[in-house]
Amino acid sequence: MATLYRADGTQQEIQPTNGTHFDLKELQALVGGWIEIVETTDGRLIVLDEEGKLKDKRFNLLATTLYKYGFHDPVVGDAVVGSRLEFNGPDDEDEIAETL
Repeated sequence: MATLYRADGTQQEIQPTNGTHFDLKELQALVGGWIEIVETTDGRLIVLDEEGKLKDKRFNLLATTLYKYGFHDPVVGDAVVGSRLEFNGPDDEDEIAETL
C-alpha cells in the first residue's frame, strides 16, 4: 500500500485501481502533472510532479523529510510514496508466468 503525502500536511493510504501497481495516468492525476521518481532514505520511491517547482506548488515537509536528498532539494506539491513493485508493476517474466 502506498501513501499520498499532500502538501497541506495530510496523508492518505492509497491503492492502485488495478490492485497491483499504479499506471502512469493514475500517478499523474495524484501528483498533478508529469511524474518524476526519486528515492527515499529507506529505499522506497517517491513519485512527484517533475515541474512542481516551476508551477510554484506548495512545499511538502513530510515528503521532503523522506526524500534521500531532501536537505538539498525540497519536494513541492503532493507526492506518492511506495515500493518499486507498486510503481513498476510485475516484470515481463512475472507476466509470462501468469499466462502459462
